[in-house]
Amino acid sequence: MSFRFPIDGFNSLAKRKPIIIVTLLLFCGFFFFYGIAAGDFYRTEGLRGILAAEILRNGNWIVPTLYGEPFFTKPPGMYVAIALASRPFGTVMEWTARLPAALAATATAFLFYFYFRRQIDPRAGLIAALLLPLSFMWLDKATAAEIDMVEVAWVTLALICFLRALEIAEAEGSTFEDQKNRGACHVRRGASNDAPRPRLRASRLWFWWLAALLSVAGGLLTKWTAPAFFYGTVIPLLWWRGRLRLLFQRHHLVAAGAAAGICLAWAGWAIALGGWQPFLTMVSREGLMHISPSHHHRPYPWLETLVHPFRILGASLPISVFALPALSPGFARLWDERGRRLLQTLQCWTWPNLLVWSLVPEHAPRQSFPLFPGLAGLAAMVWVAWLTNRLPWRLPKVTPGKVLVGLLICWLGVKLAYVHAVVPERMHKRAPRNKAEQIRNLVPEGAVLYVFRLKDEGIMFYYGRPVRRLQQFKQLPSNGEPAYCILDEPEWKQSDCPMEVLLRLQDEQGAPIVLARTSPATR
Repeated sequence: MSFRFPIDGFNSLAKRKPIIIVTLLLFCGFFFFYGIAAGDFYRTEGLRGILAAEILRNGNWIVPTLYGEPFFTKPPGMYVAIALASRPFGTVMEWTARLPAALAATATAFLFYFYFRRQIDPRAGLIAALLLPLSFMWLDKATAAEIDMVEVAWVTLALICFLRALEIAEAEGSTFEDQKNRGACHVRRGASNDAPRPRLRASRLWFWWLAALLSVAGGLLTKWTAPAFFYGTVIPLLWWRGRLRLLFQRHHLVAAGAAAGICLAWAGWAIALGGWQPFLTMVSREGLMHISPSHHHRPYPWLETLVHPFRILGASLPISVFALPALSPGFARLWDERGRRLLQTLQCWTWPNLLVWSLVPEHAPRQSFPLFPGLAGLAAMVWVAWLTNRLPWRLPKVTPGKVLVGLLICWLGVKLAYVHAVVPERMHKRAPRNKAEQIRNLVPEGAVLYVFRLKDEGIMFYYGRPVRRLQQFKQLPSNGEPAYCILDEPEWKQSDCPMEVLLRLQDEQGAPIVLARTSPATR
């Protein structure tokens, strides 16, 4: 089924691949790189920056360390990426820490373009790539020194590679074993000109399976949840198509074994360097807290479970509005077989994962970010159907092409407002750089600053001097020199060690913290 957009200029642009590539590069350059250096670190960006800076200082690319301790709550992938981006400059800066996320966003947009181009046509590919980042979540994460955007890129790459492998398997009609069981195995060994094609198909099948599972490994080494999104899409899709047996055949099993081997090799190396107990404690605590209600810090949030799907649709506005019509049973009839299979894939990418991540106790929308490309893909298919006059939507004196252009222009304005209004305002409220400067003025250069339960790495990143974490006050050094500590409010009230308060201020979350000094005589 061929599609002809009613906008000649757009059709002409979409048929010229070099022009599309340049257009997408300019689009990604503005939406993912403009404002990349705006504002100080926000939320957990400071944590990512500190861990990457530690890698540059100590040269340990396997075990992330925070305040002198192994840090295993997340794998090292993002910290290594930030360290690599910052290494040519010798230090971690805001824009170098955010560069991996911007590059990951760009890669995801191009993956979407090429896949939709292959499945439908070049115009659909362009629309899919342009609509992909039009959501509030993308606005926040695509230029942030956060793990989520990089995980999205890995999951997207893994799923697209898997879909290519599935195409090859389905093009053959069935697997070799199925043909043999039906008595249909009749490869003509004497015909030399027929031999290369099965070998070529087999090599391509191996390539795409390995590429898919190695991408899953890359995702897992970036964030633990990446395999859950991959298999949360793959299993429903194969079940729907009656091909679950592909997961039990050698291509998948060998590729999964190779990916698992890489991840286990890192885990073994990390345990050897950082210790078994810290690794087990942090990984199990992080994982169980997200998936097990009994290990969560609060009772199971039933209300949040019901509200979570609506929060996801809200965080993915405005594209989520255009994705919902794809749920209509009649929408699939607008497409040929190839289009219906693409629609089926996007449905499995979106809704099963949304259900799973609504049921787990952790309901932060960013935890569900890897399903957002599936939602954007559904919106893109609705737009393509509208632009080809296959949807009965009519607006007086307004064509769907004009609506699309208007939407992109409005989002350009949203991006400008975000960079020039939202970012400065939130930095004004938190001011981690100014608070770090106040602490630095009171702590002598060369002195170690000690923290206990403090969780404000934004201030500590800008502090930029040696910081060590201790478990108890009695661990403070007794070398005849004053000790400088940062305490949160409960620690200060419960402390039985006489201290001199040097500074009172608030952390980035607004909680009170205290810079205090002790002397050897009081310890």
